[in-house]
Amino acid sequence: MKIEEGAIIAIPSPGLAEVKVGRHSDCMACGSCPGSENIVVTAVDPLGVEVGQHVKFEVRESNIVVGAFVCFIMPLLITAIGAIGGHYYGLREAADAVHTAVIGGIIGFLVGVGGVKVFDRSLRNDQTAKPKIIEICK
Repeated sequence: MKIEEGAIIAIPSPGLAEVKVGRHSDCMACGSCPGSENIVVTAVDPLGVEVGQHVKFEVRESNIVVGAFVCFIMPLLITAIGAIGGHYYGLREAADAVHTAVIGGIIGFLVGVGGVKVFDRSLRNDQTAKPKIIEICK
């Protein structure tokens, strides 16, 4: 488990809190939200925090690894599989293999992006995947 600190900026619903966190080395390596000095995460709130409080929260490192794989690696793999499949389809059907490979790659990329959206929606309501507030700092 990775422990981070941040400030509560909003309570969107009971049991959840939005925490503003400064960027750190993991964020710099990811770069998914460029240009922002701070990021906002929605965390599970079992402590009943209030806006303005500073808190510590934990994030499962396995969630970070799985998220990075699904967002970055999976779409590339599916794109490559689509391009290879398109190439072989073109050879089998006596069509231009380059064009069918490009079309297969585009279709694979769109399927990969759709997979990322499905994964994102599946995690939206999964409380175990969200960071969890563990302490209110004094």
